[in-house]
Amino acid sequence: MSEAEVLHGLADYQLEAVTALQSTIARVADHINNRPDHRREIALKSGAMLLQAPTGSGKTLILGRSIEGLIGALPMKTVWFWFAPYAGLVVQTRDALSDQCPGVRLRELAADRAVSGLRDGDVFVQTWGAVAANNKDARKVRRAREDGLSLDDMLVLLRESGVAVGVVIDEAHLNFGASAGAAAKFYLEALQPDFTLLATATPNDEKLEAFERAAGVEVESRIVVARDRVVEAGLNKRGLMLGYLRMNPGDEAFIDFEQATLTAAWTQHRQICERLSDKAIGLTPLMLVQVEDQASGGEDPVKRVREKLLEITGIRDDMIAVHTSGEPDADFHMLAYDDSKQLLIFKVAVATGFDAPRAWTLVSVRPNRGAAFGLQIVGRIMRVHPLLRSGHGSDDLLDRGYVFLTDPDMQAGLSAAVDELKAVRQSLTVLSDQLDIVEYGASAAANLLSDVHRASAYAPQPPTNAEERQERLALLIDEGIIGADVAAMDSAAIDHAIVAGETARVASQTPLFGNLPEQDAPTIPLTTKVSKLTPYPLRLELGVPEALWQERPLGYAELNDPAFIDEIAAEFCNRSSLLAQIHQTRRAASMSLRDLFLADEEREISLSLRVSNARIAEKAQQAFQLNDSVDPRLLERALIEALRVRAFEQGIEFSDQDLRRTIQMAAMREPDALLLALKQAQGKRVHVDANEPIPNPLFDIDGADPAAKAAHGIFPGGMNKPERAFAEFLDTDQSGAVSWWLRNPENVTWATRMMLPTGQRFFPDFAVGIKGRSTRDSVALVEIKDDGVDGRLHSDKNILKIQLQHREYRNVFWTYSGEQGFERLTYNESLNRIGPIEPFMISKMVLLSA
Repeated sequence: MSEAEVLHGLADYQLEAVTALQSTIARVADHINNRPDHRREIALKSGAMLLQAPTGSGKTLILGRSIEGLIGALPMKTVWFWFAPYAGLVVQTRDALSDQCPGVRLRELAADRAVSGLRDGDVFVQTWGAVAANNKDARKVRRAREDGLSLDDMLVLLRESGVAVGVVIDEAHLNFGASAGAAAKFYLEALQPDFTLLATATPNDEKLEAFERAAGVEVESRIVVARDRVVEAGLNKRGLMLGYLRMNPGDEAFIDFEQATLTAAWTQHRQICERLSDKAIGLTPLMLVQVEDQASGGEDPVKRVREKLLEITGIRDDMIAVHTSGEPDADFHMLAYDDSKQLLIFKVAVATGFDAPRAWTLVSVRPNRGAAFGLQIVGRIMRVHPLLRSGHGSDDLLDRGYVFLTDPDMQAGLSAAVDELKAVRQSLTVLSDQLDIVEYGASAAANLLSDVHRASAYAPQPPTNAEERQERLALLIDEGIIGADVAAMDSAAIDHAIVAGETARVASQTPLFGNLPEQDAPTIPLTTKVSKLTPYPLRLELGVPEALWQERPLGYAELNDPAFIDEIAAEFCNRSSLLAQIHQTRRAASMSLRDLFLADEEREISLSLRVSNARIAEKAQQAFQLNDSVDPRLLERALIEALRVRAFEQGIEFSDQDLRRTIQMAAMREPDALLLALKQAQGKRVHVDANEPIPNPLFDIDGADPAAKAAHGIFPGGMNKPERAFAEFLDTDQSGAVSWWLRNPENVTWATRMMLPTGQRFFPDFAVGIKGRSTRDSVALVEIKDDGVDGRLHSDKNILKIQLQHREYRNVFWTYSGEQGFERLTYNESLNRIGPIEPFMISKMVLLSA
């Protein structure tokens, strides 16, 4: 006797459900029999029952055995109309009823509409689409013909003959979708059933309530089967493992996450294959891959996923089956039993209730997943195959389903993946009251400005620290919104000017009829009293030079000169270990698995993932955009050619794709090295001049505090507290090393500056004359920073600045005010951080090493 010919015994919960359904139907039938005048009222009030049970729990078997057991047991004959949501499930349902409910006679609506030929317990299986339409002539079965009745006429004759009408609505959460109105109309006006059995694993209360309202039905009887009962009966796997990838930092840019997820799932699938083989179980497992719908004019997701699957070792094209609305498989319901197919790519079938007992693993690359998605996942991969039921619960690997969710935006954060995990967990909670949900985390919702607060969003806030004050002030001066003399005022006046200037800037940029009033850009703080300015002459007698040497940016032609670009490429290739990476096409990763049902059940598997040339090429474009004036295409080509020469000299075989991939990966992995190579090449060519004289005199507020060693004899305005403190530290030097000092304002034409490889400029805070220092005019440069507590000290820009040397003045001394006074800061390359090493000593400013 074949497996299909074996009648399954009912589990305890199935028997309880069958008994409950049959007793309820019998009670309703007795009421109708005793009160025939109230038949419709009784049917609508008490004749509807809901069976809620996990997918894989045997709902079809429960319903079929319930109908079969009622044959001859009711006071009237009953003909049943069974509605499946999709055509593919009609065949699957008919096969299941035929195999497991031999007492039930299956009929065809197209041929068996003669009332005289019907008998108690006959079942018609079809979709709503075959019968329910707003126009009854739109469906063939509802049109009368010479040799038979229409369905509507048949139903009338059945009722007039005293035959009850029963309706089974399988997968009820799907049947109450977009066609709920037409289905309800047909249900209420044509079917007028005496008994209605609703079955679902995913009860959608909104859809169910909409159908109840439309059809005038009350669902008072609900039979709910807890998942643990199904597990105990050996029909559902014990656990559900959620798999997700962990990559080494930075590798996200090299790996196609979708490809990697498919690889991880296939690795898990192969483990299941091997375990089944070890146990001599003649079963080939099935891996399910759900794809998104094809966007209008977009790429075909089935083709994309198929191509990625075929890149995975061990997968052949003849192992892959496809079922989508655009590429339907007429024998779809048989795919679950076709051992020649190990992978099924599909779009909608995860929600159709199709039976796939040999499925253990599911990958979903579909971006939109609601609560029903999680429950249907459980149904597709949580069924226990009949060949494994005898050993149910004895093998942890085989007694779990495995789900892998892709997240294409993983490098920007885990928000998308968390949402997917939440959707799965939330849908799973309805399966069992005992489900233990672990909260992984959630991203905060974005703050949206209401109309009331939009105007306030345009009001700039005062600077919070000195560095921010100088940056914002310099930008406003550069833009010509406020005058350069504002820099000489005190901090409060500067802050007021910054707020007023930025408000003016926003107002000038507001679109026509915008919600901000126009106002003139102030050149001084609007409420600040203008102080009388006094000239302070430059004290040349101290040795102060008439002008400071400034670095000037290279022109576009110079930055894109082939010799210059080649020098950057050579410098980078000499520094980086590129030759060893030419044939590195895989990256190490791990797959973490966490059981959503069973607490503290976790596993981790090592993976070797192939890098994606396409993804690397896409992500690498930004890596070559180091300087707005340097053509990234020229730079990439030069780097590839430099590597080609070195690989050829070393006798290393390579393809153009190998070289391109290696350079692109190195540019992303070592951005600082590429910037350093640009800095080295630029440093050899940078232009310097001293064409902008230091102000002589300097106009500042009347009565400014005198300073003995200051270049203009005063402590100039515009300094913040740390800068003022350092100026006093220099002015009171007793060692005799300091000849003079000068505040070096940012973004003023005469101030000394250094060129960053990015094309930006760096203005150290002070120029200091140091006796014995062997630089032009014995000048040393000093940069004052905060203490680094808020992290800004270690910004990428500061890391780049601290490694620069001025062409004429050489190294810049960095310092901040600590608890014990000023401390010297240096760059720690191994930690990639800036930190203190010793108290700041003026005597060491004579040294030219950092």
